Amino acid sequence: MPCGKQSNCGERGAIGCVRCLDYRSIIGFEANFEPSSSEKLCISTSCNRIFQKPTVVSNGSGCNTISTTIQISVECKLFITGNLGEILCGVMVMKKLRGSSRILVLLFYFICFWSRAIGLCPIRCECNDEILRVTCDNANLDVVPITLNPELRELRLSNNHIKGIRTAFSVYRNLEILDVSHNQLPTLDKGNFVDLKNLKILLVNSNMISVLQNDTFKGLNTLQLLHLNENYLQEILPKVFIQLESLELLDLSQNRIHSIDPEAFFGLKNLKTLLLRDNKLTIIPSTPFQYVLKLYKLDLGLNPFESIPENSFPNLNQLSELSMDGCGIKVIHDGALKWLSSLHILRIHDNELYDIPKKALYDVTHLEELHVGQNKFETLKARAFQRLKFLHTIEINGCPNLSEIEKGAFSDNTNLKVITINHNRELKHIQIGAFDNLPNIQRVSFRGNAFENLQYGLLPWDELQFLDVRDNPLVCNCSLLWLWKLLVTKNFSSIEGQADTTQVICVNPPGLKDRVLANLPHDDLDCYSLEGRRQVIIIAVSVSALAALIFVVLGIKYRDKLAGLLKTKWGRGRKEPQYQKTSAEEESTILQAAQQSLKMTPVTEL
Repeated sequence: MPCGKQSNCGERGAIGCVRCLDYRSIIGFEANFEPSSSEKLCISTSCNRIFQKPTVVSNGSGCNTISTTIQISVECKLFITGNLGEILCGVMVMKKLRGSSRILVLLFYFICFWSRAIGLCPIRCECNDEILRVTCDNANLDVVPITLNPELRELRLSNNHIKGIRTAFSVYRNLEILDVSHNQLPTLDKGNFVDLKNLKILLVNSNMISVLQNDTFKGLNTLQLLHLNENYLQEILPKVFIQLESLELLDLSQNRIHSIDPEAFFGLKNLKTLLLRDNKLTIIPSTPFQYVLKLYKLDLGLNPFESIPENSFPNLNQLSELSMDGCGIKVIHDGALKWLSSLHILRIHDNELYDIPKKALYDVTHLEELHVGQNKFETLKARAFQRLKFLHTIEINGCPNLSEIEKGAFSDNTNLKVITINHNRELKHIQIGAFDNLPNIQRVSFRGNAFENLQYGLLPWDELQFLDVRDNPLVCNCSLLWLWKLLVTKNFSSIEGQADTTQVICVNPPGLKDRVLANLPHDDLDCYSLEGRRQVIIIAVSVSALAALIFVVLGIKYRDKLAGLLKTKWGRGRKEPQYQKTSAEEESTILQAAQQSLKMTPVTEL
């Protein structure tokens, strides 16, 4: 190769090229001099780099090359990688620099010192040395870069092609946040994170991890959040998390887990959130829960449970939120929620329940929020949520068979503030009194049901802060005049800050189809014609009643004359008898009868 001509980085004789192999690097400088045998390159004592004696190598083209081996101790947190080689290949192309090895030494010293201070940022990465954060998301990386600032606190390598990490992170011992999600990691080996004593957040979700080993998380005593979701895990082995004594959140959702060892959660004494959503569990893993006594939130949704047996959650008396939605549950046995005395939020929607599990809910008397929609019950019966005195939010959405809500359905739930009953396509009727005794109600949504009419007496509509009755087949007539006035005078959409809930569309009568109720003129509700018909009926009834009254009064007043007229008319129309008593004879007969009745009866006759 001619002297002064740059070769590809890594070839012998290349100008300023660096290649890192483990902890040793080869540096080649093109030069026209013979260095002394005692000359040494001491670059950075703070980094504890030791440079061996340089040797001169002839490349056969009249150009001598200095070849020097650099040994970097473990304490030196700066590795020289291909990225550094690329930079040096660009920066140190100095064809005119000839004559003194000391100039080259000083230049190389400057570059190494500067990289020691600020690190070298790979292409497509964002490096912020002020807050000690590097973001290499979508940077098309195949390996973990090791030329970054060794004092990093946060390193994000999401959405790359990284297939292995080994001990790459031992360079960055001060890391607190590490994100290697959405890569191609097939496994996490023992000791991968052993040097990350300060790590608090570890994201390894969306990889291809199929198994966890007992020493995988060795050294992560301060870790608080671990995401292992969206991997290929099939089982959780015993004591695999034993090193994670500070862990507060563990996400194992969207794996293929079908088995959890009874001691799988051993050591997780501070765990507060456990996410097992969307796995292959067929039974509630009750036994492993004995090691997570501080658990606050548990998500078991989208697992194929058919039933929830008695005592499924022993010792979880601090659990506040439980999700079992989308599991295909057909029955929740009495006592299934027995130990959940602190439960505030329960999600059992999207299952196969044919009745509200009334007795099972007796054990969660402090429940505040309940989701029971997308189940198979047909009627919401009276006192369906008995004993739930603290319930303030209830959602009953998407029940395909729900057709009626009975009177007193919420009679025990006097603290209810939010009622959401949406998209129940068969729900046509709500009995008067279904929502009685709810003094705290604030928000009501009846969207997407089958209501043709809503009765004014159902709820204190005027006192609500939010109301949504859109997408119902409403018949817009005078019976909805109250709703028309409410939508015109009260702008619920501004309170919600979302869609305009005043856009209630009429379905019938045909003349008002697809028109917005609140935009209709008052006359279109046909209240005048209805009122006119009512007045005609009232007048007719009143006249009839008055006529009847007059007839009765006149009949009483002139009854004697009427009787005489009728008698005369009757007498003329019949044949006279041959003998007719006189009035004097009749009086004599009556007198005799009276005297006989007053005659004293002798005692002897008794």
